[in-house]
Amino acid sequence: MIKMTPEESYLFFLKNCTTANKSADNYRSFARINETIARLEGLPSFDIYSILEVSELDRIIESLKKDEDFLNYNSKGNNQYTNALAYYRRYLLALQLSQATPSKKERSSVPSSLQTIYFGAPGSGKSHKVAEDLAGISRENIFRTTFHPDYDYASFVGCYKPIIASPSRQDLSFEELKSRIQEEATKNPENTIGKFTIKYYRSIQKLPATPQREELRAEIQKCLQRDNDGKTQYAYMNQAIALGEYLEKEGLWRDDSTITYAFTPQVFTNAYVRAWEYPNKKVYLVIEEINRGNCAQIFGDLFQLLDRKDDGTSCYYIRADKDLADYLQHVLNGDAKRGIEGGNLCLPPNLHIIATMNTSDQSLFPMDSAFKRRWDWEYIPINYSDEVKSGQFVISIGEEKKQKQYRWIDFLKTINKRILKVTRSEDKQMGNFFIKSSIKEKEFKSKVMAYLWHEVCKDEYGTQSNFFRSGERADGGEEFSFNQLYDGEIDSTKLLHGFMTYLKVSAIGEESAGEENE
Repeated sequence: MIKMTPEESYLFFLKNCTTANKSADNYRSFARINETIARLEGLPSFDIYSILEVSELDRIIESLKKDEDFLNYNSKGNNQYTNALAYYRRYLLALQLSQATPSKKERSSVPSSLQTIYFGAPGSGKSHKVAEDLAGISRENIFRTTFHPDYDYASFVGCYKPIIASPSRQDLSFEELKSRIQEEATKNPENTIGKFTIKYYRSIQKLPATPQREELRAEIQKCLQRDNDGKTQYAYMNQAIALGEYLEKEGLWRDDSTITYAFTPQVFTNAYVRAWEYPNKKVYLVIEEINRGNCAQIFGDLFQLLDRKDDGTSCYYIRADKDLADYLQHVLNGDAKRGIEGGNLCLPPNLHIIATMNTSDQSLFPMDSAFKRRWDWEYIPINYSDEVKSGQFVISIGEEKKQKQYRWIDFLKTINKRILKVTRSEDKQMGNFFIKSSIKEKEFKSKVMAYLWHEVCKDEYGTQSNFFRSGERADGGEEFSFNQLYDGEIDSTKLLHGFMTYLKVSAIGEESAGEENE
């Protein structure tokens, strides 16, 4: 069977959805649209048939809707171009629907490992890999967090925190209100009928107008100190009730709310509860930048739970501290109680933990071997292929009329060789998704050049290893520093073009400067 190209497949789709060949021709007229998209994306050219995801097409369509040129020629063409985009979107949806039920082989792409760390250079696509793996998983079964140097056990698991409990929001009975009067009189004797009523207006509002409100008012007068003239602040209780309603509605509430403490669960506990409550669903705890936090401090004794049996449960139970145990006893019911049986914690077989790690940050908080061995490790290599989205990214340097464009992948191949030569390590190399789209000079300086300077070249300044140089390689290039890119007296655009010349990265449309061999 001959495999059709995306264009051929789309045409086949059109001819089965429209009544005339002319209509089909109109709905695949993308030449002018391609030109507009290329301009908007900062690309030398664009082929709409390269888009195979509905979400990506929707992004493009939203950009076109904001472009005056597109709106003008679409209007003059009786909306032919928006109709063509609509039909292509239907085609992609049909494709998506046909692939909605994956084969058994395809289902195996969802990570089967219970604990996996994806690692690689910054921007190599680790988070993208996680997103791909979890594409078919419901949001309520995915719990995310990002580690950082100040992250700790309490941030990961939970702890007791102060919360404000407003007495006015409590549903108190008549007898409870009467007893509360005594408490208020002791704590705050200058309170008046009005103040007390505002504070507890919700509960008082539910009382019959008589005789309980009158009895309560008399009790307040007796227990709470009156104003100097012997009169209360408010003559009638219903006035204070109305004021209480108004203050709360307008967000102007002011009272001496009680501060109390309660266990506040964090991401690990929330994922743990979800997994025990829904044993037939896979639950994922995603940890971004796992090595940017002190894992020994963050996991604490949870470290022991990471050893799993063949059935996916923890090999070793650990004793939950009282606060966590009390919380879990309260929220877990039925069979889920096994998650805190005997006051012990045990990871269920449906709880998966996925983490990402930049190799460039591995020295921030080194992981010990005991922690490392409890994970499966998957390296995400840098992808220099034109087939991926990053293969279409370009770097635009200079003002629009005089600018030159360089292919991101060409630059990346060359610069990563230089980084490896200087650092003798792959840790500082840049991934293909270090940038998220085509970029202009300003972003290239602030993001790419800043990274190269601070992570690689800063300590090499004044040596032959420093590749912050501008000009011909044969002449040795003129060495420059990062600050000079922002020196108003220096032409930074000329400096960056010279930088590309030194690296032998040719602009699009120029003759190749030759492969980087050094």
